[in-house]
Amino acid sequence: MADDLLAVARDRARSNRFWQHLGIDVVDVREAWAKLRVKVSDELRNAPGAPVHGGVYAALVDAAIGCALATVNPESAGGVGQTTLDLNVTYIAAARGPTIFAEGTLLRRGRTVAFGEVRVTDDTGALVAVGRATYLILPARG
Repeated sequence: MADDLLAVARDRARSNRFWQHLGIDVVDVREAWAKLRVKVSDELRNAPGAPVHGGVYAALVDAAIGCALATVNPESAGGVGQTTLDLNVTYIAAARGPTIFAEGTLLRRGRTVAFGEVRVTDDTGALVAVGRATYLILPARG
């Protein structure tokens, strides 16, 4: 089942244009959990050599929780069956190294609302941001 979840998550990631734009890859998934990766490039910074833009961390928080939710919400269809209601990010440090990781955990999934949290780290394992998001689970399109 885990291999199936990973294949589905990776297929959804390849079809998500915003994820493609940022270079988000799915490293691993389990039920209600996802680990994503972004390779740092100058396009993700305010200027060459500057720290990664905070919006990248925020996008990773949103994406990791959305991906974790999709493991238990097959109707999400690449993000169109769910939408973010609330997003909070706390920035802790600048990432060092060429890669950023986001581990998203679904805290609770109700009938129409889900809650999750994320830890964003760099190559050294240093914590660079944490975040939480609330998602609305949309009714199936008929």
